Amino acid sequence: MRQKIGLLVLLGLFLITAPAGAEVLHAEEKEVYAVYIVPAPKAFPTELGYVITSFGPGNINFLERIDLVVDREGRVQGLQVVYTPPDGFRRHVFLAGNRSLIIQEARPESLKKRILLRVITTEELNRLD
Repeated sequence: MRQKIGLLVLLGLFLITAPAGAEVLHAEEKEVYAVYIVPAPKAFPTELGYVITSFGPGNINFLERIDLVVDREGRVQGLQVVYTPPDGFRRHVFLAGNRSLIIQEARPESLKKRILLRVITTEELNRLD
């Protein structure tokens, strides 16, 4: 009985002190013209997607990074969009659930913005950088 309790205590200590496993699985920079984030098909039919282009309120010049967030098993948990509007305050927006992400790459002579696309774990989501 004492051996089982000792083993459980050691196992508990190991689980508490084990690293969280936060990591960036993949990162790539792209020059894009527009980004479209569309809700999953299970969403309300009246819910519109987010459009980020070189004009309008969703200006692509404010966009810095898009993170695809996955859990330990590799299932998609959502998207994190990081942007800095003209007021200078960086914002991190997490869009939970499955969404369609459409990235329109820029033609050579068109307006474009270089953004960072990453695949991260849910543990990495807790770090604000």
